[in-house]
Amino acid sequence: MQKSSFSERCLNIFLLFVVISMVLSFGLTVKDALLGPTADQGAAWFLALEIILGLVIVLIPKWAAKRLEIYLPPTLYLFFALFIYGSVYLGTVYHFYSVPYWDKGLHLLSGALLGGFAFSAFGALVPEDAIAKISPFFIGMYSVAFAVFCGVLWEFYEFTCDSFGMNLQRYMQAGRPLVGRAALMDTMGDLFADFIGALIFAVVAYLQLKKNRNWLKTFFFKRIEQK
Repeated sequence: MQKSSFSERCLNIFLLFVVISMVLSFGLTVKDALLGPTADQGAAWFLALEIILGLVIVLIPKWAAKRLEIYLPPTLYLFFALFIYGSVYLGTVYHFYSVPYWDKGLHLLSGALLGGFAFSAFGALVPEDAIAKISPFFIGMYSVAFAVFCGVLWEFYEFTCDSFGMNLQRYMQAGRPLVGRAALMDTMGDLFADFIGALIFAVVAYLQLKKNRNWLKTFFFKRIEQK
């Protein structure tokens, strides 16, 4: 039997934690929906639905990879699971976005997640013989550029939604639009966090690639060969 890597063990431990915490939370929420005050039952059922959706989002990549017989990079999946747990479950369901800098911490994590996904795309689009000739520094720069570009696209999405009366970019406070630098703080803070998260990941990646070029392949999706 092949020994699992450190990242695979970390991933399995975290997924077990996610499943246990969400199932317990779901059970307690259903209990409140059934036994709580009538006025609060609708909100409790909606909360239970959000918990189930969060659990499905976290686990569906693992299910799809097994179904399609594809190797799922454990480090990339761990970043993804952490991000979904922090944003959908803790952030949306339990309102952790009210915690100072919670959103910025998630942007740091998403920067690393997108940097890892940049490596996956790199392996899918660049021939293997060409990858061996590309310097680790360039690969690191590419991952940062990819992550920041995706962060900019996300801000485009939030800006578009805000044009229809939403407040995703936190440009309003107490129902009133902010002015000048205050209106830029959320958007620019998100972009800085994306960049810093991607940069930290790129530095780690550069150091790893200097020691072992095959480390890059741990982020590649690939077919599992049947024996």
